[in-house]
Amino acid sequence: MIEEEIPLKIIFEDHDIIVINKDDDIIVHPARTTRSGTIINALAWHFKNVSSGKLSEVGEDFARPGVVHRLDRHTTGVMVAAKTETSHWRIAKQFENRKTQKRYLAVVHGEMEPLTDVIDVPLGKHPTKRESYAVRWDDMGKPSVTIYRVREIYNGFTLVELELKTGRTHQIRLHLKHLGYPIVGDDLYGGKHLKFSEIIPRGQETSFERSDYVIQRQALHATYLGFAHPISEEPVSFTAPIHGDMALLVNLLRK
Repeated sequence: MIEEEIPLKIIFEDHDIIVINKDDDIIVHPARTTRSGTIINALAWHFKNVSSGKLSEVGEDFARPGVVHRLDRHTTGVMVAAKTETSHWRIAKQFENRKTQKRYLAVVHGEMEPLTDVIDVPLGKHPTKRESYAVRWDDMGKPSVTIYRVREIYNGFTLVELELKTGRTHQIRLHLKHLGYPIVGDDLYGGKHLKFSEIIPRGQETSFERSDYVIQRQALHATYLGFAHPISEEPVSFTAPIHGDMALLVNLLRK
């Protein structure tokens, strides 16, 4: 594993686990086309130079040591990695058995109503688009459940909290698109990249170039993760504040 000094926002670390607030535009582990610049490379450097221990060897054959769960490249927020084999298997089992609590924040196009609801819509691979997923009412659709709660409503946009009851690929993005409220910046599923000129009224003073983009990726952030500690078995929970372009977007919309 290549060790690389890449900044990490560390929320918590002990002998068994490490929890971070993931940045945008970084993938979790090396893949066929990306051998460096990943969270795993950054963690390897961190353990050698800053703290102690190492990533669990579970998944090492697939270049995924310590990876219990993943976030998309352009999704930010809280994620946990395992430092021992025992903690890896125990946390992974909680994810598999849906014993973890996962909540996300998203900024979507439109003013959502009702203010809270359950989205129970099956999802599966898109029938024709290789890299996409879709709502599937046929035998290929897998049960997918998301609870949403509106947190703030702006002029034409909504900040919404989403609680996952299942963990399908692109679940939140697809469920919100299905309701007609695609995530801002999610051009794969109907969202739009936003420029400053689309948020700040014409004539209002701004230090930003109006033609520049506020955000060019899905405005989706994993804000909360709860599970039983793999060794003590005590319940633990971690909250990751939004940051970067999504924090700027929310602040501008509030104004």
